This record gives sequence, structure tokens and C-alpha cells, in this order.
Amino acid sequence: MRTARRLAWFIGVIGLLGAGGRAAAADAYPTRPVHLVVPFVAGGASDSIARILGAHLADRLGQPFVIDNKGGAGGTIGADTVAKAAPDGYTLLLFHIGMVYATALYKTLPFDVLDDFAPISLVGTSPSMLVVTPSLPVRTLGEFIARAKAEPGRLNYGTAGVGSSGHLAVALFQRTAGIEVAHVPYKGAGAAIAATIGGEVQFMIETLGSLVPHVKSGQLRALAMTGATRDPALPDVPTMTEAGLPGFVSVTWFGMWAPARTPPAVLDALNGALRDVLADDAARRPLAAIGVAATSTTRARFAEIIRADLATWGKLIRDAGIEAQ
Repeated sequence: MRTARRLAWFIGVIGLLGAGGRAAAADAYPTRPVHLVVPFVAGGASDSIARILGAHLADRLGQPFVIDNKGGAGGTIGADTVAKAAPDGYTLLLFHIGMVYATALYKTLPFDVLDDFAPISLVGTSPSMLVVTPSLPVRTLGEFIARAKAEPGRLNYGTAGVGSSGHLAVALFQRTAGIEVAHVPYKGAGAAIAATIGGEVQFMIETLGSLVPHVKSGQLRALAMTGATRDPALPDVPTMTEAGLPGFVSVTWFGMWAPARTPPAVLDALNGALRDVLADDAARRPLAAIGVAATSTTRARFAEIIRADLATWGKLIRDAGIEAQ
């Protein structure tokens, strides 16, 4: 009996020491460089956001944030890298709303969006904009919808690919406006924008930051914003609701995740640092310059957003019969 009590005491002490060690490790976090995975090639919005935030997080947390670009399969390859990484806070993911699209777009995924990741915080939102090629003789959203209804399936739109945010925004637009248009997928947003400027396709919906220079130069004509409010970058462009399509809102959000089972103390440290960074004009200004409104949340609130969008966009994708290729 005495031997059993000694064994129980010994096991208890070891458990306490282990717990204390884990807590101490979390309190000291980070003690070495943190890898922030962007699941796309360099140069896109996610990459730009990661580089802005990474520099400011490094200043606040005292360790470098190394940006790792791991593109492919709509971001799922890079996301899978993080899902399978050690849950210690040293491999993180910067992804956008495509994280939730993927669940409905792909028949199988190597990870589960809810079970294999720990949400840290939303980091920004970006509205999109419906633009048309200047040769299309419409100047308002009402005129565009009337033309689309008069010529079902005749108007073409370009996107960055099947299942991209632009593709899904137009799918929502079609359903809301009661129109039928034809999809022309390209290999990236840049190619789709060039095709719209050149008149290969008549219109597109794409994130604000990538379109503003072309609208200001007159290469594209803006008809409406997809956000809930007008954007300071183009204050004369109405929202979809203002332009005659009540209730239409489609915003791309960006967020940061860690692998599931990352210690809560580490997640809290990252969330706190992000919220400080995103409240600072030093980070807000460069984000605004690329069309992203800095937005932070609690970990719990970000998890709620993910779950809600999984339901909303999952239904739209399934109803529209959209599958990643």
C-alpha cells in the first residue's frame, strides 16, 4: 500500500512539473522565429497582408516572422502544411475566406477546417467591386441587370479560377439579381483583369485593391461595391444596395490560424499581439493602401464567423453545383 501511495505521489509530481513546464514555455513564447505560411504564390493580397503583419508582429514579440509561400490547389496545400505542423505556435497560417469555401468545393480534403485548426483572429476585410469593360454600353447596375436579363447567358465574366472569391461572388450576384451569365475562368486574377480591360469578357467581380488603379485610369468602369458601405478609395461608387440590389453583401475576409491543440496561452499571446498591431495606424495604413480594412476579433468570435460562413457559402456552392477542378 505504501509503495502504491509513493507511486501515485511521484506521478502527481511529474504531472505538475510537466504542466508547469508547458505553462513556462507558453509564457516565454516565442523564443525562435515563427513561420507564417501563405498558401499562395508571392504578390497576392494574402501575401501582402502577411508581410505587413509579420513585420509588426516581429517588432512586438521580439522574434522574426518568416513568410513561407506554399501555393497550389486553391490554398489547400499550404493549409495542409499547417494542419500537420507541430502545435507549438511556430507554424501559422494566413488565409482568407477560401478556407471555408474549400470544404464545399473539394470532394475530399486532407484536413478538416474546424477540427485541424485553431482560429487566432480575423485580420482584415476587403469588399469587391463589379466592373465592366468600357466598351459595354451600361453605366449603372440597373442598366447592367436589364441587359443581362434581356440576353440570358450572353454576358461573360472573368475570374481567377473555379471556386475563387470572384466566381462565388458572381454566383451570389446571379442568384440575387435573377440573371444568367457565362463564366470564363483564368489562371489568376491578373489575367482575368487584363481580359476584362481588353474586352475578352464583359465584366467581373474582384477584390477592391486589385481593381482601383484600373478604375481610376479609366480602363474599367465601376458599377457597384459589394460591401455594406462605400469605400473611401472610390467614394462615388455606390454599394449594391444603393445601386438597386437590396441586401447584397459579399466581403472577402482574411484571418490567421494555428494548428489544432496549440496551447491556449500561445493562442492568446498571438491574438493579443495581433489586436495591438491592427489597432496601430502603422499597420492600418499600408493595409488600407491595398484595399484591406484592418479588423481584429477575439478567438471565439473568429470561430463563430468561420462556422457561419461554412453554412452560408457551403449551401451556395452546393446549390450552384460548383466544384474545384
